[in-house]
Amino acid sequence: MALTTTAGLAGCAGQPGAAAVVDGTAIPTADVGVALTELMPYFEGVTTTNVLAVLVQEPTVVELAEENGVGVSDQDAHDLLDQVVEQKVAGLTATFSEPSVAVARYSIAFTNLQGLPEAAEVGEEIESRLQALDVEINPRFGSIEDGNQVVAPVPVPWLVGPQAPAPSDEATPEPAPSAP
Repeated sequence: MALTTTAGLAGCAGQPGAAAVVDGTAIPTADVGVALTELMPYFEGVTTTNVLAVLVQEPTVVELAEENGVGVSDQDAHDLLDQVVEQKVAGLTATFSEPSVAVARYSIAFTNLQGLPEAAEVGEEIESRLQALDVEINPRFGSIEDGNQVVAPVPVPWLVGPQAPAPSDEATPEPAPSAP
């Protein structure tokens, strides 16, 4: 039992350090953390779960956008990120890593697909392709629901987070005087 639990918490499909594995390709835990850290100051509501969900779906959505003539380039993604940074703090520039650029590519590609006249059919195609993916999520990051949707992890009763010390009614003792 302990070995099974340890293996399950270590990563996905024997790939240590993976937040998820999609069709055999690992999404490193570090990529999720980097994107989260880089994007949080500029985007509201950024969470570990939604960053991971986007990184899982990004290759599929970007590929479908390209197939439908509304593809997105890395430069488009960098331009979007630069625009968002400039809107938050005029004159500020920021550097973004590949995981953050992937999130921006996804955002542009998804928006481009929604703007197509046949957006409903394209939406069905996205859903179909995402359902066909072989996705494993590290339980530390969440789980998979119908349609390969990433959902937040459920707290487990045997893991207890840090707790603040209980307030004391007693005054804080003063340090003892030092001997001469």
